[in-house]
Amino acid sequence: MEKGKYGVLVLGGRRTHQESYARCFAEDERCELIAASDELDAPSEYVKLNKQLADDLQIPYIPNLNEALAREDVDIVSSCVQNERRGRVNVKCAEAGKHLYLDKPLAMSVEDAQAIAAAVQKAGVCNQMFSNMHNPWAQAAKQALNNGEIGELRAIHCDVLFAKGHVGTAPVGRKRVEKPTVERYTFLEAKREMFDVGVYPVSMINWLTQKPVKTVFGTTANYFFQEHISCDIEDFGALMMTLEEGVVATIIGGRAGWMSHPKGGVQRLHLIGTRGTLAFDGAQPRLEVFADEEPFRQTPPHPMDPMGMWASTQTESGMVPKRQWVAVNAASEQQGPDMRAFVDCIEAGRESEMNAAFAAQSVAIIRAGYESAASGKIIEI
Repeated sequence: MEKGKYGVLVLGGRRTHQESYARCFAEDERCELIAASDELDAPSEYVKLNKQLADDLQIPYIPNLNEALAREDVDIVSSCVQNERRGRVNVKCAEAGKHLYLDKPLAMSVEDAQAIAAAVQKAGVCNQMFSNMHNPWAQAAKQALNNGEIGELRAIHCDVLFAKGHVGTAPVGRKRVEKPTVERYTFLEAKREMFDVGVYPVSMINWLTQKPVKTVFGTTANYFFQEHISCDIEDFGALMMTLEEGVVATIIGGRAGWMSHPKGGVQRLHLIGTRGTLAFDGAQPRLEVFADEEPFRQTPPHPMDPMGMWASTQTESGMVPKRQWVAVNAASEQQGPDMRAFVDCIEAGRESEMNAAFAAQSVAIIRAGYESAASGKIIEI
């Protein structure tokens, strides 16, 4: 490790967000990738993916996480282990005194999320869950609220829909029945979209308003994908929340297919106040390009990633990125600003605005949303 650089240990391999997180750390001149690792008894299929990403990044793979955490040249852990293991693994990393950059959602259960929050607080390490809060459109919304541009906030709505996957494979008219508990998050074919995507708008609303959520009413559905039906999980979710001081908040989170959007999907925010309303769009400002070139075409589903969630499998499938919309501010499409803000917090010795304790609120809200979707009742938090 070069003198003065933060050494980064990466947990999680191909087909996780570590594909992009690790490269963001590598591109920051203050950081250096040291190694990849995982638990000694991690599932063999994930160990294989871990080693593949380590090879991609040209760093060693350490099979025993305890050995990796004992290294003095490791300052930061970028953690993308499977959701079912996040409580145990991230607590161990905090107890080893490592700063933690945490994948979203923070954990699968409220108990695991609270355990992580308690561990990082006790260890006194810097920690942050990935979110959209450092993207330009989110920062503009925060500034507008702080400046009182709409008066007193009365309502807020946020849409996040990912444009990935092959639509039209779900049978029409078949209504899935939600279960009150979530026993499993990680599947090969698909993800729980109210958790996976819904965490973005929920955490955005938490951060923007800084108001605790009092009640949650939720619904989940299957509209588009056979993969989700096969796993008995939702591809779409919506939540209505009441916040302190009577503010109403609503979110939509889900997956809507490759051809549903010219870029990566809808990211929109609406603020309604006593003196006006404002809308913010993650795809604006933008340039729209019209050229005599082959248009975007979805490739056949990858056998190991039929939803096309990961950059590595998209590349293996021969998929060409969508090029019609070009962001004026490139940071609006990148994860680098969030990671760099985390390193800023380490250097300044300050808490992240999306630390584990704060991120745990999103887990509690979404879990309440599943309970509501199963019962049809409003859930108090």
